[in-house]
Amino acid sequence: MRRVLDEYRAISDEVLKPHEKRVPRFLEAMKKSLDSRANWTFWLPYVLSLDTCMKCGTCAEVCPVYLSSGRREIYHPAVRADALRKIYRRYFTLAGRLFPWLVGGEELTEEKLDALVEGSYRCTVCRRCAYVCPVAIDNGLLIREARKILDAIDIAPDELREKGTRKQLEMGNATGTPTPAFMDIVEFLAEEIQDTRGYKIEIPVDKRGAEYLVMHNAGDYLAFAETVMGAAEIFHAAGVDWTLNSPATGINDVVNYGVFFSDVEFEKVLRAQVKTCIDLKIRTLVVGECGHAFEAFKYLMMRLIPEEERPFEVKSILELIDQWIREGRIKVDPRKNPEPVTYHDACKLGRLGGLYEEPRRILKACCMDFREMQPNREMSYCCGGGSGFAIMTKGDFLKFRMETYGKIKARQVEETGAGIVALACSNCKGQFREIINYYKLPVRFAGISELVANALVL
Repeated sequence: MRRVLDEYRAISDEVLKPHEKRVPRFLEAMKKSLDSRANWTFWLPYVLSLDTCMKCGTCAEVCPVYLSSGRREIYHPAVRADALRKIYRRYFTLAGRLFPWLVGGEELTEEKLDALVEGSYRCTVCRRCAYVCPVAIDNGLLIREARKILDAIDIAPDELREKGTRKQLEMGNATGTPTPAFMDIVEFLAEEIQDTRGYKIEIPVDKRGAEYLVMHNAGDYLAFAETVMGAAEIFHAAGVDWTLNSPATGINDVVNYGVFFSDVEFEKVLRAQVKTCIDLKIRTLVVGECGHAFEAFKYLMMRLIPEEERPFEVKSILELIDQWIREGRIKVDPRKNPEPVTYHDACKLGRLGGLYEEPRRILKACCMDFREMQPNREMSYCCGGGSGFAIMTKGDFLKFRMETYGKIKARQVEETGAGIVALACSNCKGQFREIINYYKLPVRFAGISELVANALVL
């Protein structure tokens, strides 16, 4: 893979197709993105963000990748977004078509398109910049729109599309786990709970008409099983009617990688997930510890599927755990988690989902020593796993994640003196796993469900 932006690559030459003529197709796809009827998600903030930017630099001073890179210009939020703005001004405004030099528009070349592709995958779309922009410009949104246009001309990371949304639709989950293997995993986890906790619980699967369907990130079953076991223990302790589901009943994976790069892929996955919930006749879909899945179900779904076509409620597992602890439905003893614990605000759960106090109330109830990272809540730094980055490693991309976003988070964790980083998002867990190893931090990460289960009083 040759150099097209910096020393890293997110997209292979096989996908990028640098020797083909892609500019005409890109311009046609961008024209469609500017049509409000064709671009149903964020058309209004998209066109406003294209039209307006004061170049004040406020966004740069809060951008984790720009700051941690030593303020490299290619990572400046406005510079990245301007790659798309310049195309817009040159080709899609009257002044640009007649007098391009007056509006700063530039001819789009194949080489500039290559740089735009890679630049679009240096931003995790954490939206921290949007919080401080004095005119409410959302450069992160422009990056996602650029990714959508690129996907329309068949340029997208294979980790997100071929091995992500399309495998999920074909197999029922993005990990490709078939039903027999899934059932074996569930049986093993139930046995593990009995061996480690000393009591036996039933983990129901494919139960129709249950009050709660708990849908996890499929990767949790393979990489973060403690989260799945913790959730099962919590629902058992709460004494509620609940179930997991297998690929035999449809989609059993709460992730939706389309959120990161494509409304087309997003819609296909979402409709398949909704159909699964309807077929199982559940009353509440519980989104497991997965940030982007919560955004997809809680907010984006409302823009696409009318309420009457989704006859079930959606809750984050954090909302339920917080509610059950406050109601006394489940009882916890914080002395069972004596180590100092800090919490990382996942971008999709916090800035985009509004879940700030729920995880903190849970952790303060379940842990003896809770410590805040600084800054936190709406100004928390992205860990670097968002927008699909946590599963992207080609072209030395893992090193990019560690030397930029990861560097900031490692420093934050060290400053707390905590021994455990509590996480409520699978992408964050994947990124923190690498951060801890890369920087040799004397800490471990744990899902919130795991910490709650460890504190249960039965």
